[in-house]
Amino acid sequence: MSRGDELISPVRDPAGIAAPGLLGRVPRDPGRVALVHEGRDITFGDVAALSEDVGDAVRAHRLEGRVVGLPAERSPEFVARIVGVWRAGAVPAILGDWGPERVRGALTATGAAAAFGPALTDLEPLDTGRQLHGQDMGEVSHVLFTSGTTGRPKGIVVGRAAFEAAGVAFFKELPMDESDRIAFLSRPGHDPSLRELIAPWLTGATLFIPDGRTASDPRLTAAWLARHSITVLQGSPVLLQLMAGSSGLPVESLRLVCSVGARLTAAALRSTARFAPRATIANCYGASETPQVVCMHQVPPGEGVASEDPVPIGRALGHASVKIDSAGRLHVEAAACALGYTDGTPLPAPGHDGRRWYDTGDIVRRLPDGSMCFLRRADRQVQVNGTRVELDEIEGAAARVAGVVDAAAAFVEDGNGVGSVRLTVVRGPTAAVDGDEVRAVLSDCLDPAVMPSSIEVRDSPGGQGTDRAATLWEVLQESAQSALGRGGGGGRIDPDGGFFEAGFTSMSLMRFVAEVSVRLGTEISPVLVFQYPTLNTFADHLRENLKEGRHG
Repeated sequence: MSRGDELISPVRDPAGIAAPGLLGRVPRDPGRVALVHEGRDITFGDVAALSEDVGDAVRAHRLEGRVVGLPAERSPEFVARIVGVWRAGAVPAILGDWGPERVRGALTATGAAAAFGPALTDLEPLDTGRQLHGQDMGEVSHVLFTSGTTGRPKGIVVGRAAFEAAGVAFFKELPMDESDRIAFLSRPGHDPSLRELIAPWLTGATLFIPDGRTASDPRLTAAWLARHSITVLQGSPVLLQLMAGSSGLPVESLRLVCSVGARLTAAALRSTARFAPRATIANCYGASETPQVVCMHQVPPGEGVASEDPVPIGRALGHASVKIDSAGRLHVEAAACALGYTDGTPLPAPGHDGRRWYDTGDIVRRLPDGSMCFLRRADRQVQVNGTRVELDEIEGAAARVAGVVDAAAAFVEDGNGVGSVRLTVVRGPTAAVDGDEVRAVLSDCLDPAVMPSSIEVRDSPGGQGTDRAATLWEVLQESAQSALGRGGGGGRIDPDGGFFEAGFTSMSLMRFVAEVSVRLGTEISPVLVFQYPTLNTFADHLRENLKEGRHG
């Protein structure tokens, strides 16, 4: 299929993949390379064979029409598993890299009958005592999880028709072909990663999958993109800025960069335009409930360097109808939305026009040219590095900690659009709970991406506190240990060793910088950790610039 061609009618894939819907639409040569992972070429035929093994295991456990828990990971095995579950007629419930409590809650919410173990075809039967509430399983594509106001993961039941329509519309708007090399950089299991996963079958492009260390270090990621001549990239605005800030050279091979998962600021757009000077930059708007991109704004090569806020989210794609109500809230018509939530709560509601609409909760403004721009949320839902969270969920999780009598979570965003959650908890008069205990509980029931960057523990009236101010060096060491999950003063960081050599990832580095910002009472740019990549050099920079009021 060449760029600009319509997708053809469903046919059986000669590579042996007869998965329902999107993956059966376009025939692929079984000898062609579909995936590249750690120097290994994996053909469409290879994926077909692996997915057949997965499908056989699903059928052997009689899981057709049932929900199967599927841990998401950036690997060929994840691709084969999701294809195999689909082709066997089961429904994957895609699980993130979560603590055990959150995983149990997600499996229970879906009524999963089994969950995959470490090996490709390992399936562990489950007795959750439930089934997916009120759904015709033949209409369901998969289940994703996002944040909930109750403090529990909210399961979103994605319908096959809406998922297919969104996928077709996306690749029609941004055509790709067999010459394209797509990076699998999105967090596995999130909406953008599913677009990357299905792209080889719909377009013939090759999907390149980085190893874990490369994906977690923006310096390595930028070099990896250039080394493999990647042409298509999706990333959150924060990831795009981190790669641009850590790379000394632009990636000339990129022809298309999609900003996904969070508000694209002008600063992030300018950084991306310098990092990918030959690329069209697409600002993609959507939500797990929609369940993919519903609006898009494209910035031609070179034009992003002069951008100003707010960056438009553009117009609706061809598969979706949207409207703006009198309060400025954006609504999406039901046909482009998920089927509902796992607890049976319906997603769209009837409108005055007799049609059913999903209220996104986003406040937008219509521009003179007919496109739209995002202004703010109408509730306490926020985006942290492309991951959605409701602040009520973080507060609810903190309230479970013994000795905590109150909790307040706040979202803070810097001028570049890099946001973080800051949590304040109040302990009872006789409680000895500290930040390490709070963090340990949160790590068991929250998505790691939305862990608070800083946790401040305050005493309630009558409690015992301390007035001693920490030194800069103590702030840096304690913040580093907190971001790495090394509480209690153990595992101090080598002051002359690199941040990534100490075990940091781009996510934990952002938590580190955000916590230092809170404790020092000033805004510090995350990009500085690439310019000053050790605790000593970072501390020296802060000492010099804090005196002069400059913070990068």
